[in-house]
Amino acid sequence: MLSIVTAALIGTLLELFLFGVYAVLFTAVIYLFRSRHGSLPTNKPALWVLLGLVTQFLTITAHCIVTIYKLFLGAAAAEFYLDLSTPSSVTSIALLVLSSLVTDTLVIYRLYVIGSHRRKLIIFPLAFLVGQAVSAGGVIHRFVEMRPGDHSSSDGWVATNLALSIVISVYSTAMISWKIWRISTVVNKLSEHIDGGMRNTSILAILIESAALQTSAAIGTLVTFQLGFVGQAVWAGIMPVIFGLATVLIHSRIGLGWSHESDRQIASNPTRIHFVENDGLQVEHELEDRHRK
Repeated sequence: MLSIVTAALIGTLLELFLFGVYAVLFTAVIYLFRSRHGSLPTNKPALWVLLGLVTQFLTITAHCIVTIYKLFLGAAAAEFYLDLSTPSSVTSIALLVLSSLVTDTLVIYRLYVIGSHRRKLIIFPLAFLVGQAVSAGGVIHRFVEMRPGDHSSSDGWVATNLALSIVISVYSTAMISWKIWRISTVVNKLSEHIDGGMRNTSILAILIESAALQTSAAIGTLVTFQLGFVGQAVWAGIMPVIFGLATVLIHSRIGLGWSHESDRQIASNPTRIHFVENDGLQVEHELEDRHRK
């Protein structure tokens, strides 16, 4: 079995590596936002997404800094890593639950936008998000109240927080996938591509892959925390950056698809999709013949 020091070192190395990948993808997403919307988006959906991505990045960066600080402060002392009452440990867990909250908020907002701004679609996940925020406060309080020498991090608040995050991710992704599938059945009868060049099936695959990554991280952390295994030092360390990767993978891959197709300037057989409030889709299909004089 791994020692707590070895697990902490492995977790630190993995987090630093994954953070490097995440930082590159985040930079690409910001560049795509600037190229499509300017330095500051004027439409609210893009602006809220950008603010969410920046908040998530700052939270994950802070968590990574705390991890490096703990590495140099703890050196090879197992007692340091086992003592969960230290300020660095409390700060680390606070940033972890905050990154989870920001990620799930972005997922719900994505559902809200794709769901034609219909509030009833997000009532269920919002209720769970409120519960997650309450449990996040409970998790932080649990760690603040720990006494030196208390090695146990398994707690009902931790399990509740992670379980709620899993439910939000699965529900929102399922609803988004259903919405895109509905669009596909209509659009495929009219045109091979949606406006912007991304295939519906490609978007669906991206969403499912990213959701699976996020959900797997939450499940892995939940299991290790409940088992009290030293592997939680690895999972808890890399969980925030995995949340970040799951988010930026969606925006970078879809955004790169938009950029690629816009450079090609596809003008033939464009299809425009409009989400409307009255439970349906308004699809405009315009056929253009370039050879018509």
